[in-house]
Amino acid sequence: PLFNAAMPAEAKTISLDKLATRYKYVDEQLAQRSYLMGDDFSVADAYLFTVTTWARHVGLDLSGFKNLEAFMTRMRERPAVKAALKAENPAAA
Repeated sequence: PLFNAAMPAEAKTISLDKLATRYKYVDEQLAQRSYLMGDDFSVADAYLFTVTTWARHVGLDLSGFKNLEAFMTRMRERPAVKAALKAENPAAA
């Protein structure tokens, strides 16, 4: 709904609130481990990284989630992630 231009603003606000609640849960889980499933990287981490990079595009402020921020930093430092980001946007690398 957040990418749908026809979605009413009230519905988008509800969706953003629900997302923030879910990210709060994820942030709490990441306080106890490096990655979603423990200390080892999994496909769930790749997916979380991808969808979390969309947050700023939909107006979701994640700045209060310190464990999520640390996770995103860890992910950006992974060689494969660096290579993928560079391939997607060479000018930003």
